Amino acid sequence: MENTPIKTRRELREEVQNNVCRATIFAAAEKKYGADYKKHFFEQYKIYVDSVNYTSEMKLKINTYFLTANTALFTAIGIGLSRQELSPSVWHFMLPLAGILISIVWWAVTYSYKKRNVAKLRVIHCIEELLPLALYKTEWGLMNEIHNGSIKKYFFNIDLFTPFVFIIYYLLFICLI
Repeated sequence: MENTPIKTRRELREEVQNNVCRATIFAAAEKKYGADYKKHFFEQYKIYVDSVNYTSEMKLKINTYFLTANTALFTAIGIGLSRQELSPSVWHFMLPLAGILISIVWWAVTYSYKKRNVAKLRVIHCIEELLPLALYKTEWGLMNEIHNGSIKKYFFNIDLFTPFVFIIYYLLFICLI
């Protein structure tokens, strides 16, 4: 019986992703495509790299939007509690419930953008196999090496944690006030 090393879940996932990437990324071989293959290849790569930046910018804009919405709800709850002009159920239950729903949507959208960016970076890694330099793949590897451990996971996921902080505050409004 030979001693084959047991692969971790992460290694297996990366192997599957690499196999999928290599099987699907190249629509046409250079000879079949024609003379403009290298030029179009590089142009598509540049456009795709820009799409990673665009996705990151959109995620930041969405985070700003949801943070603003939550801030407005907190302000409305504070004003409502101080004035008591409307029914207490609106201030004690309805607005915090709306905030909880907004925070859940915020988390889901942030999670989706984060996963989309990770997928985009993996596609870039596949493309870089045919380019002179593998800059993104090298950066990704260095970041994994430098920040290996739980602190990396914490900072990588901190934007996913933020909506839950708001959910906790909304639940405190409902339960304690």
